[in-house]
Formats: sequence, C-alpha cells, structure tokens
Amino acid sequence: MGASTIVVAREDLSIPGVGNAGNGAANDTADIEARFFTVIRDHNPDVIVLDLTPCNGGGRTAILKIRQRTEVPVLVVCAADDPKMRDYCLAGAAECLEAPVDLMRLNQAVHQIMELSKGSRSARPPEASQPVSFEGLTFYPHQNLLIGQDTSTIKLTTSENRVLIHFVSNPLALCTREALSDVLYGPYRPNSDRAVDVIVTRLRKKIAALAGPQAQGLIKTEFRRGYVFVAEVSADVPAAPQRVETPLRVRTA
Repeated sequence: MGASTIVVAREDLSIPGVGNAGNGAANDTADIEARFFTVIRDHNPDVIVLDLTPCNGGGRTAILKIRQRTEVPVLVVCAADDPKMRDYCLAGAAECLEAPVDLMRLNQAVHQIMELSKGSRSARPPEASQPVSFEGLTFYPHQNLLIGQDTSTIKLTTSENRVLIHFVSNPLALCTREALSDVLYGPYRPNSDRAVDVIVTRLRKKIAALAGPQAQGLIKTEFRRGYVFVAEVSADVPAAPQRVETPLRVRTA
C-alpha cells in the first residue's frame, strides 16, 4: 500500500499546529470544530487519529461528532486504563490503541483500517435500493435516511445503511454475521465479528430513537449465528423528501 494521509486531533477536535495561536474567539469550540472539518474536507485523510490522552470525558462525544460529518475512519489512542474504551468503539471508532503507542503498531493499525475501508467501498452492493417502510418508519437507501411518523429524521452512516438494506431485503430470515461482513467489507473481512456487532448496535439505537425503545427488538440476535430482522417490510411509501429536516440526535448509553 502506498503513502497514507493521517490527521491527528485532540479530544476537542483541535489539530496540533493548526489555528492554535492567540486566544478568545479564535479558540472558541465552534471555531475549533470548523477548522477540524475544513482540514478533513480539504485533505481527505485516510484515517483520523484521535488522541484521548489525557481525556476529560468527551471522547465519545468527539467520535460521534466526527461520525455525523464524515466517513473517515477514527483510530483512538487512549490510556490503558480508560474505562470508556468500549464506548469509543460503540460510538464508531474503528480501533483503540493503548498509549504509549509503538510507531510500528500504529502504522499496522492504520494500514489495516485502510484495507477494511477500501474493502467496504468495493464490497458487493446490497440487494435493495428502493424506499421501504417498516414499523412506522420510512427508509430511503439512496439518501442514507430514516424518517419517523412525526417527520423526525436520522442520517445513517454508509455502513449502517448497507446493513439495513440487507435486513429489509431479507426480513424474517437469518442474516449471518458472515453475510453482513461480506456486505460491509467484501474480501477484506476483519478477523473478529465485533465490527459487525458494533454497527448493528448503532443501527438498533437509531431505529429506537425514531420508533421507540421497543423497536430495538426489530433486530433479534441469533446466538453465534447472526441476526433476524422481524419487521414487516412494505414498498408502500410516501415520496422521497425534497429536503432533510433537522436531524434527530441519538443519545448513546
């Protein structure tokens, strides 16, 4: 693999050496985040390395902000005793490394993430592409969009969108972890099922945010096998929205 582009940021999304001179408004949270996403947009990095050493408790929030605005994978560096390491993965981190990080280990992790990312882009297309409805929700695959009965909306990540497409294409059928991994990563499957489980967990929470807590049960876990999507799926849906309403923010436990 050739050279990779990496952006290193702190918990507040400030980037060392970028716009850190001066004080006052120049260091306002909104300005710091705006500079961060400008750098991401202009440089299109392969991986974002989020340094959470030390962490003041906002690491999960930082990852969620990144996931809402970009699909660039996030690699977290945190203390070995950080109790929120699992939360970082659930929020969307691709990997967590314990500090201090050996440069060779960091390089290996970055390249592995890039391989998985490349695999997700080249993975076989999910089966369905037409809008469908289920449990009072409307799903627009081409827009990565879920809409509730009250018109509240949630934007899905590319990975969540692929998984939901597979589910609505195979309602009431066993969707194995191997099949979901194939949809997500193609030939570049990770060695562990954890990546698939994390994406399904995030998708459950987004569905429940629109349809209520009981809707998490729409994706049932089949122990050691995979998942079954138990909702009744219908092609009878309203016209696609011309514009996306203010998105509903999902709180994660």
